[in-house]
Amino acid sequence: MLSPPAGFTPSVIGHPGAPRPTPRPRKSKSKFTPEDDQKLVDLKENKNLTWKQIAEFFPGRSQGTLQVRYCTKLKAKTQHWTEETIQKLRAALDDYEQEKWRIIAQKVGTGFTSAACKEKAMELEYSASSTVPTFITQSRESTSGSFACFCELGHTK
Repeated sequence: MLSPPAGFTPSVIGHPGAPRPTPRPRKSKSKFTPEDDQKLVDLKENKNLTWKQIAEFFPGRSQGTLQVRYCTKLKAKTQHWTEETIQKLRAALDDYEQEKWRIIAQKVGTGFTSAACKEKAMELEYSASSTVPTFITQSRESTSGSFACFCELGHTK
Protein backbone atom coordinates (compact mmCIF):
# COMPACT_ATOMS: atom_id res chain seq x y z
CA MET A 1 0.00 0.00 0.00
CA LEU A 2 1.29 3.47 -0.91
CA SER A 3 1.79 6.03 1.83
CA PRO A 4 0.42 9.55 1.29
CA PRO A 5 2.86 12.20 0.01
CA ALA A 6 4.53 14.54 2.48
CA GLY A 7 2.30 17.40 3.53
CA PHE A 8 -0.85 15.49 2.57
CA THR A 9 -3.86 16.20 4.74
CA PRO A 10 -6.74 13.74 4.43
CA SER A 11 -10.30 14.91 3.87
CA VAL A 12 -12.51 14.75 6.93
CA ILE A 13 -15.82 15.33 5.14
CA GLY A 14 -18.14 12.42 5.80
CA HIS A 15 -16.35 11.30 8.94
CA PRO A 16 -18.43 10.79 12.07
CA GLY A 17 -18.99 14.05 13.95
CA ALA A 18 -17.98 16.23 10.98
CA PRO A 19 -20.54 18.87 9.92
CA ARG A 20 -22.01 18.88 6.43
CA PRO A 21 -20.29 21.10 3.86
CA THR A 22 -21.88 24.52 3.30
CA PRO A 23 -23.66 24.72 -0.07
CA ARG A 24 -21.72 26.52 -2.81
CA PRO A 25 -22.62 30.22 -2.73
CA ARG A 26 -24.70 31.52 -5.67
CA LYS A 27 -22.74 34.77 -5.93
CA SER A 28 -18.95 34.97 -6.02
CA LYS A 29 -18.85 37.60 -3.25
CA SER A 30 -21.48 36.25 -0.87
CA LYS A 31 -21.28 37.37 2.74
CA PHE A 32 -20.49 35.07 5.63
CA THR A 33 -23.57 34.11 7.60
CA PRO A 34 -23.53 33.74 11.39
CA GLU A 35 -23.80 29.99 10.78
CA ASP A 36 -20.72 30.10 8.51
CA ASP A 37 -18.81 31.99 11.20
CA GLN A 38 -19.81 29.49 13.89
CA LYS A 39 -18.83 26.55 11.68
CA LEU A 40 -15.49 28.18 10.87
CA VAL A 41 -14.70 28.76 14.56
CA ASP A 42 -15.79 25.22 15.45
CA LEU A 43 -13.69 23.58 12.73
CA LYS A 44 -10.59 25.60 13.63
CA GLU A 45 -10.77 25.74 17.42
CA ASN A 46 -12.61 22.55 18.38
CA LYS A 47 -11.79 20.15 15.54
CA ASN A 48 -8.23 21.54 15.01
CA LEU A 49 -8.44 21.13 11.23
CA THR A 50 -6.00 22.60 8.72
CA TRP A 51 -7.11 25.43 6.46
CA LYS A 52 -7.16 23.03 3.52
CA GLN A 53 -9.50 20.70 5.39
CA ILE A 54 -11.69 23.60 6.52
CA ALA A 55 -11.96 24.89 2.93
CA GLU A 56 -13.61 21.60 1.96
CA PHE A 57 -16.58 22.59 4.12
CA PHE A 58 -16.95 25.93 2.29
CA PRO A 59 -17.20 25.31 -1.48
CA GLY A 60 -16.40 28.46 -3.43
CA ARG A 61 -14.27 29.97 -0.67
CA SER A 62 -10.49 29.74 -0.67
CA GLN A 63 -8.29 28.70 2.24
CA GLY A 64 -6.95 32.26 2.34
CA THR A 65 -10.42 33.82 2.50
CA LEU A 66 -11.35 31.57 5.40
CA GLN A 67 -8.09 32.21 7.23
CA VAL A 68 -8.42 35.98 6.87
CA ARG A 69 -12.04 35.85 8.06
CA TYR A 70 -11.08 33.79 11.09
CA CYS A 71 -7.99 35.81 12.03
CA THR A 72 -9.43 39.29 11.50
CA LYS A 73 -13.10 38.94 12.44
CA LEU A 74 -13.65 35.86 14.56
CA LYS A 75 -10.55 35.03 16.60
CA ALA A 76 -10.54 38.41 18.35
CA LYS A 77 -14.08 37.81 19.60
CA THR A 78 -12.94 34.74 21.53
CA GLN A 79 -10.22 36.63 23.40
CA HIS A 80 -11.19 37.76 26.89
CA TRP A 81 -9.67 40.79 28.59
CA THR A 82 -8.81 40.22 32.22
CA GLU A 83 -7.64 42.85 34.69
CA GLU A 84 -4.13 41.40 34.29
CA THR A 85 -4.13 41.72 30.48
CA ILE A 86 -5.59 45.23 30.73
CA GLN A 87 -2.74 46.20 33.08
CA LYS A 88 -0.23 44.69 30.63
CA LEU A 89 -1.78 46.76 27.83
CA ARG A 90 -1.51 49.92 29.90
CA ALA A 91 2.12 49.17 30.74
CA ALA A 92 2.90 48.48 27.07
CA LEU A 93 1.28 51.77 26.02
CA ASP A 94 3.28 53.58 28.69
CA ASP A 95 6.50 51.93 27.49
CA TYR A 96 5.65 52.82 23.90
CA GLU A 97 5.04 56.46 24.83
CA GLN A 98 8.45 56.74 26.53
CA GLU A 99 10.28 54.84 23.79
CA LYS A 100 8.66 56.85 21.01
CA TRP A 101 9.96 60.18 22.30
CA ARG A 102 13.41 58.70 23.02
CA ILE A 103 13.67 57.62 19.37
CA ILE A 104 12.46 61.00 18.15
CA ALA A 105 15.07 62.76 20.32
CA GLN A 106 17.81 60.55 18.84
CA LYS A 107 16.72 61.46 15.31
CA VAL A 108 16.59 65.20 16.11
CA GLY A 109 20.15 65.16 17.33
CA THR A 110 22.51 65.56 20.25
CA GLY A 111 21.36 67.78 23.08
CA PHE A 112 17.62 67.26 22.67
CA THR A 113 15.87 65.21 25.32
CA SER A 114 12.73 63.18 24.77
CA ALA A 115 10.82 65.60 27.04
CA ALA A 116 12.06 68.61 25.06
CA CYS A 117 11.03 67.02 21.77
CA LYS A 118 7.59 66.10 23.08
CA GLU A 119 7.07 69.62 24.44
CA LYS A 120 8.17 71.26 21.17
CA ALA A 121 5.97 68.91 19.12
CA MET A 122 2.96 69.85 21.22
CA GLU A 123 3.83 73.54 20.86
CA LEU A 124 4.11 73.21 17.06
CA GLU A 125 0.84 71.36 16.81
CA TYR A 126 -0.99 73.88 19.03
CA SER A 127 0.33 76.78 16.97
CA ALA A 128 -0.76 75.07 13.74
CA SER A 129 -4.30 74.49 14.99
CA SER A 130 -6.37 75.31 18.00
CA THR A 131 -7.27 71.66 18.65
CA VAL A 132 -5.60 69.05 20.81
CA PRO A 133 -2.70 67.47 18.89
CA THR A 134 -3.70 64.08 17.55
CA PHE A 135 -0.29 62.96 16.32
CA ILE A 136 0.89 62.70 19.89
CA THR A 137 -0.11 59.59 21.77
CA GLN A 138 -2.03 60.64 24.81
CA SER A 139 -2.89 58.31 27.64
CA ARG A 140 -4.85 59.55 30.56
CA GLU A 141 -6.45 57.80 33.47
CA SER A 142 -10.09 58.69 34.01
CA THR A 143 -11.62 58.82 37.46
CA SER A 144 -12.74 55.22 37.10
CA GLY A 145 -9.18 54.14 36.32
CA SER A 146 -9.99 52.99 32.78
CA PHE A 147 -8.03 54.00 29.71
CA ALA A 148 -9.61 57.20 28.45
CA CYS A 149 -7.88 58.20 25.20
CA PHE A 150 -5.41 56.82 22.69
CA CYS A 151 -4.67 58.92 19.62
CA GLU A 152 -1.86 58.54 17.15
CA LEU A 153 -0.82 59.99 13.81
CA GLY A 154 -4.06 61.87 13.37
CA HIS A 155 -6.32 58.85 13.78
CA THR A 156 -8.45 58.72 16.89
CA LYS A 157 -8.55 55.18 18.26
